[in-house]
Amino acid sequence: MAENDNTILNADNIYVEVEGEAGKTLDLEDSQRLNLVGIITSRFAQSEESRETDERRWLKAYENYRGLYHKSTKFRDSEKSRVFVKITKTKVLAAFGQLVDVIFGTGKFPIGIAETKIPEGEFEHAHLDHGQLGIDSPTSEVPDNIGNRLEDEPQENVYDVGYEGDGRTLKAGATLGTGVFTDSLEDQAEDMLVEGLSPNPQALELSPAQKAARRMEKLIHDQIDESHGSSEIRNALLESALLGTGIVKGPFNFNKQLNKWDKDEEGNRTYNPLEVRVPRIEFVSCWDFYPDPTATNIEECEYVIHRHKMNKSQLRQLRNMPYFDKDAIRDCLQNGPNYVEKDYESTLKDDARTEDTYQSHFEVLEYWGIMDAEYARDVGIDLDDKIDDLDEVQINAWVCGNQLLRAVINPFTPYRIPYHAFPYERNPYNFFGIGVAENMDDSQQIMNGHARMAIDNLAMAGSLVEDIDESALVGGQ
Repeated sequence: MAENDNTILNADNIYVEVEGEAGKTLDLEDSQRLNLVGIITSRFAQSEESRETDERRWLKAYENYRGLYHKSTKFRDSEKSRVFVKITKTKVLAAFGQLVDVIFGTGKFPIGIAETKIPEGEFEHAHLDHGQLGIDSPTSEVPDNIGNRLEDEPQENVYDVGYEGDGRTLKAGATLGTGVFTDSLEDQAEDMLVEGLSPNPQALELSPAQKAARRMEKLIHDQIDESHGSSEIRNALLESALLGTGIVKGPFNFNKQLNKWDKDEEGNRTYNPLEVRVPRIEFVSCWDFYPDPTATNIEECEYVIHRHKMNKSQLRQLRNMPYFDKDAIRDCLQNGPNYVEKDYESTLKDDARTEDTYQSHFEVLEYWGIMDAEYARDVGIDLDDKIDDLDEVQINAWVCGNQLLRAVINPFTPYRIPYHAFPYERNPYNFFGIGVAENMDDSQQIMNGHARMAIDNLAMAGSLVEDIDESALVGGQ
């Protein structure tokens, strides 16, 4: 994850140094840690209670999607059939397919970078400075050997062409004098550009702002492809059509390991992986997301809580992430699993396993939100004197049981909650939206009722068929 370089952590206490303010640290004693943990768990309980109605809606939508009758469904004594017409699944998948076609129809990730009408930091239009190129006037023709004046190094042979598709293609603007396949005249003359359009209509004119936007778009697409961002977006789109809301987390910095082999002088190959830092986005299920109960969108949320279900290996891996307290993680492992299964989880997994099956997991709460500056000082956060008690600060904290695994000032500049929630159909008075399955509920019940009635009536109205064993009859009967 992205963090401030000035933030540090030791084994006894957690220290967070506010960026740009040397000596300002977050120091939490044991009692103060428990106080902060209590605040976070209290807010989690409020969010969990406030979304009970939404959970019932989601369960009903999921059961209609899977073709399952709820365990509380009552049937008449005369009803023998339990048929379920999966019309909801057909409609949800159709809506999901349309969303995917719209967003990924261009064959690339749905992010485009374009220059604004009035670019900042780059010229909107530019042309070559003819004075630096040694041309007498702007109306003079550009000499054929202008590329040689722009390059200090001698160029490779322009006619040294291999085969089609070898990447050695002359760019637009490249001339015979440049002798360059990979760099056009536009690339070579970046230091000689003058803002504005050239008075010479035959002169080379460029759009630096447009070029910078294209470079940024190419970089973003490459980074998202490396982190499998398209599959994460697809998961969010499916849950948006099914439950009504799709949630994406990030982007965060992530240390990725690239496979690499080196060859020594003797020709032996050794594995030498390369670690690079790349951005990553992550899909978050609605079942694990607990927003501020008073908010109707992510911008209004004072805090959000992301609930994680982790096994021992996943909990151990947190110690390799920045600014996690290794001693707190060790204490959590020694205290044993604390995960308690929610009521809806057995329905989602389509099984009847007992809670003992899940006693090898841990519940970890990831908190992003604000804290009053006055209370922040009470729990040990050292803030600048310029910050008034009525102000607020944003923090990120990870909690497992009564252990505070991580507590840092929000590393984003400017501060923001790194979650994005988008509804399929917006409910103006609720954070979570309305999905296709919920809109199909009445139609689904009507179709199920008619299908059951038709099958039961067919069984009652069908012709009676008798099978007679003649060998059991008396002769002549």
